[in-house]
Amino acid sequence: MPANSAPDGAVNRLPSTDLYFLNTMASWVRPRFGLRRRARKNPIRAAGANAFIAGDTFVLIRRDTPDVMRAALDWRGPMIYVIDDDVAAGAVCPLLPDGYRARLARFERQFHRDLLARADIVLAASDMLAQRLAQERAGPVARIDPVWRQAAADSAHFAPLLRGAPLQIVQLGSASHRGALMAIAPIMRDMLDRHEPVTFTYFSPRTIDEGLERHARARRIEPMTWPEYQRWMACNRFHLALYPLAQTAFDRARSASKLTEHAILGAVALYPQGWPPAQGREGVLLAPDRPEDWGEIIAQCIHRRDELQWMRPSFSKSQPCVHPFAVQQEMWIRILPIEQW
Repeated sequence: MPANSAPDGAVNRLPSTDLYFLNTMASWVRPRFGLRRRARKNPIRAAGANAFIAGDTFVLIRRDTPDVMRAALDWRGPMIYVIDDDVAAGAVCPLLPDGYRARLARFERQFHRDLLARADIVLAASDMLAQRLAQERAGPVARIDPVWRQAAADSAHFAPLLRGAPLQIVQLGSASHRGALMAIAPIMRDMLDRHEPVTFTYFSPRTIDEGLERHARARRIEPMTWPEYQRWMACNRFHLALYPLAQTAFDRARSASKLTEHAILGAVALYPQGWPPAQGREGVLLAPDRPEDWGEIIAQCIHRRDELQWMRPSFSKSQPCVHPFAVQQEMWIRILPIEQW
């Protein structure tokens, strides 16, 4: 997972900016450096790495440098704030790493609460987050779903399983997923000891479990930059993806981004049964909400690995008929003053 997720300091372009804005609106954004005659053809200009101006409207995706965020707060026209995490819940979540939690708390105190109050429209990345934010502010809160550029993988990588190739399991996550990863780590260490051939790839900046760290068929990957992560996704395929979530307000508010992310990697995914984005979808597997209770269902997936490839088409068919790209782009065109261009 991308490493650029700390909510203060020098800011590069965030994954959120691609997923919630640029992947659908890049053709409307003028280059920050380029010929003036070309720039006049694009109605949106960048105000920062994660901030944009369209006419009299300022758009901030998650966060930017302090100067840019102050400019958003002082903006005289409409201001739109896109947020994809429950920052206030994260600021007090005991399962988050201390440094990450402290940075969220500082961001929440210095900018986030004021941005929520100042914004004319808040776009939230999950129903749970939208509902909570709607209780905190008088202005409108709407849903926005992520859009990935990459297409879902086909099922060709499942064929070697029938010839005895290893079942490749992955858990995608960043530092903010550490609590759930710590709960699942001893289960996966035990699964690797008991079952062959199985491999487990997971993301963590540091050792989570000593036995898992030393295991020959486990691979810990340190966080990557956003461009590095996208290149990694293009080159890797998995059969089963695990997405355990801690039973915290912060994790319950997570977006549906992992549904698409897992599909890009070609994996059938296992989600908590109480996580709303996975409910009612075909082609996904559901587990108990507590990650500590996932051992039995992971073992079933390992024993029935030959059935996983038949679940992938079911997931694809259960996707909404309207393409997420069109939905998000139409929303931006509707709420930004760019119709005249």
